[in-house]
Amino acid sequence: MSSLAILDFLFDDDNEEEMARHGITPEMALQILENPMVVLPNRKDRRAKYLIIGRDRGGACLAVPVEPTHEPSLWRPVTAWRCKEREHARLGEVTR
Repeated sequence: MSSLAILDFLFDDDNEEEMARHGITPEMALQILENPMVVLPNRKDRRAKYLIIGRDRGGACLAVPVEPTHEPSLWRPVTAWRCKEREHARLGEVTR
């Protein structure tokens, strides 16, 4: 999905609260935009259109499902979590 430009995230009380349940802060989520990442179509039955997988500055692998906003490069995270094994593998495919 290299044609998709995701340059910033739009946060609100709902997604910040949902991320906090997984121990992720908005700052951690934003950091994945500074590093190599993979953007994949999300599963069909999910609210978010895409899933971004990347690393924060501390090296933690994070998965962030996102939905579009009114601006093409600004996306709204639905939530975020530390990568599962298969998400680690997907990120490894593009960062080797």
